[in-house]
Amino acid sequence: MDERLHSLAKQPYADKRKQPIWSQIYDRLRSALDSGLLPEGSRLPGEDDLAHMFGVTRVTLRRALSLLQREGRLVSRKGVGVFVRSISVRYEVRETEAFNTALSGAESTMEALSLVRKPASDGAAEALGLEIGEEVTEVRFIQYSQSTPYYLAIKEFPVSVMPGFALDYEKTGSILDAYAAAGIHSYVRAETRITGDFATEEEADLLRISRQAPVLRSRSINQDSNGRGIEYNRGCWPMLSVELVFNNKTSGV
Repeated sequence: MDERLHSLAKQPYADKRKQPIWSQIYDRLRSALDSGLLPEGSRLPGEDDLAHMFGVTRVTLRRALSLLQREGRLVSRKGVGVFVRSISVRYEVRETEAFNTALSGAESTMEALSLVRKPASDGAAEALGLEIGEEVTEVRFIQYSQSTPYYLAIKEFPVSVMPGFALDYEKTGSILDAYAAAGIHSYVRAETRITGDFATEEEADLLRISRQAPVLRSRSINQDSNGRGIEYNRGCWPMLSVELVFNNKTSGV
């Protein structure tokens, strides 16, 4: 790693009147990240070492690093250091698979954040055809690939359709098993919307990205075989950490 960085740092700078030095350092690091010269998951030297290597002040260096972190290419772990963010997670999104289980190409683990009963959000009420104030069971969790968080999800399930969802989910940790316990053995994803945005303070902390880093937001609606709304799902993904592949092939649930 140090040898690769030294090769970048020893290149002469262009006239700073045409391009600021921090911007030239940013270009070099971004090119190294894009080419794989700086491998995914690797840890960069500390700021003092990097600043000395590039022959600049920490303030100048920090401007380059901060922009790369805002873009999601680097991730800062408090008290540990700055790392090259992994971008090799691939999702195959299928009509009849849960959005958070269609992962391919990487080990995946999940951390539950909360399980509560509450009034439906405005989005869920509209998507699932619920009355204002009607209750849902809300599940929040984070998905990890090789200890790196890449998916923050908030899912809402109507209590009127699945009154025992919370208990069934707590027993197994499986949404599909909770579906089955409510007599729902098949479903389809009726709609999925993907938009671009920037991370909120809470999302940035949970996903270990910089605040205002670019993210993808997903909104999806699941329906049972009778066309009844059974799940409203909001997801947040660091934009440079995931590839979404929409596969039209169907498979049974």
